[in-house]
Amino acid sequence: MAGGSGIYISWLMGAILLSIALMPLMKPPWAKIRISGFVDMFRRYWVHMIAVFSVYLWKDILDQLDRTLMANTQLDMTPYVYAIEGDIVLWVQQAFKNDLLSIGLTHFYVMGFMTATFASFIYPIYFDDRHMADRVSLSLFWVYVLAIPFYLFFNVRVTGDHIPAMETIAYDLTPVIHNWFTRIDPFTNGMPSLHIGLPFAVWLTYLRWDEDGRWTKFRAALVLYIWVTGFAILYLGIHWVLDIIGGILVGILAVMLTDWTHGPFWRVADERLFTRRLARLLDDPKAWISNSFGVISRMTAPVRVPSSQQTSAVIVAVLLGTGTVLLWDATHQDFPVEGVEWPTAAAGAGGWLVGVQELPDGSISIVAWNASTETAVTVDATFGEWDVSPEVEVSERGFVLYDSTRIDYVEFTDQAGVFRPMFSSFRQGIIDVVLAEDGFGGDIVAVVYDDEISYRNRLGSSVDLAAPPAPYSVVAASGSLFASAVSTDTGPAVDIISLATQLNLRMEIDVRADSISDAHLEETYGMPVDYLNSTIVEMEMDSRWLVAVVDVGPVNRTILVDTVSGDQVMLSDPVWPSSSPSLALGQVAFLQIPRFDPTAEPEDRLTARDVFLHDIGENRTSQLTLDDDVDQSQPQVLRENVAWIEEDSDGLLEIRMYILEETFEPYSSVVLQTAIVMLIPLIVLWAFQASRDHARGESARDGPSRNLEAGLESD
Repeated sequence: MAGGSGIYISWLMGAILLSIALMPLMKPPWAKIRISGFVDMFRRYWVHMIAVFSVYLWKDILDQLDRTLMANTQLDMTPYVYAIEGDIVLWVQQAFKNDLLSIGLTHFYVMGFMTATFASFIYPIYFDDRHMADRVSLSLFWVYVLAIPFYLFFNVRVTGDHIPAMETIAYDLTPVIHNWFTRIDPFTNGMPSLHIGLPFAVWLTYLRWDEDGRWTKFRAALVLYIWVTGFAILYLGIHWVLDIIGGILVGILAVMLTDWTHGPFWRVADERLFTRRLARLLDDPKAWISNSFGVISRMTAPVRVPSSQQTSAVIVAVLLGTGTVLLWDATHQDFPVEGVEWPTAAAGAGGWLVGVQELPDGSISIVAWNASTETAVTVDATFGEWDVSPEVEVSERGFVLYDSTRIDYVEFTDQAGVFRPMFSSFRQGIIDVVLAEDGFGGDIVAVVYDDEISYRNRLGSSVDLAAPPAPYSVVAASGSLFASAVSTDTGPAVDIISLATQLNLRMEIDVRADSISDAHLEETYGMPVDYLNSTIVEMEMDSRWLVAVVDVGPVNRTILVDTVSGDQVMLSDPVWPSSSPSLALGQVAFLQIPRFDPTAEPEDRLTARDVFLHDIGENRTSQLTLDDDVDQSQPQVLRENVAWIEEDSDGLLEIRMYILEETFEPYSSVVLQTAIVMLIPLIVLWAFQASRDHARGESARDGPSRNLEAGLESD
């Protein structure tokens, strides 16, 4: 996001400049600082740089997997962490809370981490300390590798997102910073804390292998940084105390792995060896090829003899293969809907999704898709073809197709073949149509005009029912409740009336955000947030909840209202455009643009919308789509699915269905069962081979001793 890149570049440049500025204080006592050293370090240590900076290539992929896995499986360990340590972090934040500390530690949290990581790696390669550079680069690499399983399968939310009274100070300091954090951080990667794990692993590496004390000052600086960072990540509402413990343990394990692997790794990857190998290749290609085959033969020799090591490798391969299949299923919960190939509109309820498609010949086709049986049923245009794509309103019993002059009402049936309308009505000036119920549970079609509402039963006959005061613009209905958006002197409101009892009430919609967000929007768009003149542009409701999308000027905000208690919560981010709510079964699906770029061309600003799903009972919002190259529209909550229209970068449209209940495909169970069965003989074989290898080792060690004893006895 453009708004976040400026602050990121500032932090990055500050970290680089600070690292260079500290070099005279942190360098080995005898070292000299020269400009040529920066050139030499790239030439001498390019493999080290690849090893360290490769982790940034994985980060986006892993974060995307983590977001998808969290949305699909809800692998949330945060309640267990909270049960262990309670409100410790809240006490820290409340005890020291002040604005100056919040600002300073937020910038320290990001730029300080960049500085510590950058300096830890750059200093040894700049001063040509290959002994330390080999170990530091591998320690940094192993910390990231060890953290991956935790980030994917042990999701721990940031403290400010879980403890009610806790604030995410760093993430919410300014809208620009918030946007940047949201773009790069899934907010579920709490355990382990790499802000502790990385510098602790580096400090331990320097402590373990700094044999002549040349890095004493830098080690002391790392200790100070770790202590300040530990306080900062607790105070800012980011990490738990257990996250810090996890970071320390990961750092220790990373250094242990570095101790075991640095020798074999750098015997192969040392930059100086590449030059020698190239020279030998050019000097005598035949000898180089022959020697290469010899090296490969020696490396693969242990594999050619069955042992516990080879069996261990097979066991690991089986576990990794099984885990990969399960991970694939857990991160691919949506699939395309067959039978709707050119969708322009879609709406759903219960187990049905109705799609409108414009065929290549220009004709309009209507398809009703049964999500339970995964079959499509066409809708017969009994009363004539549609000239333009109609809008769709769906209930669990049927659906309405309509435009400004016509409505067709269709009921769902179990009969295969073709659906036909129950009735059709023609009249100019239709602005909306909703499906409701009368006081006796009968289906009602409410046709909304600018100044009146016409009610019809399932057969098309007029029904006399009460209506909210005119004029009408945006309406919604659920059961016998009917809601109409109105504008008042104090802002937007909703009039709700019961068609069964004629009782009515008015609820004002609170769409206000903090002043910092509003100032950011005004600066970005050149348009102030106008609460008094804000209007409701979209609305959905059920028997208790109402969702309203309100235009406040620069953006639309999505608000969830409890019509019983009057409580309200803003579902969308106050500085990101949102739209298209769908409400059913305690779930709210809506669109939001989390990577919004106000500097883009107007026609490109509202692309790459993502689908978000809010669980009302859990008070949790998940992001279901993550691809920046596609745009989503018209999300619909069904009984067991969420559906939406997806448009890729080539303009191709399809309806995708996301499964709410079933996380893993049936074939995954077969894979898991097969893997479990295979593991039994593999583990037994491994135990046998390990015992045999151990016995051979003991025999080899005891042989010389027995020979020596025999020699002494003979003497």
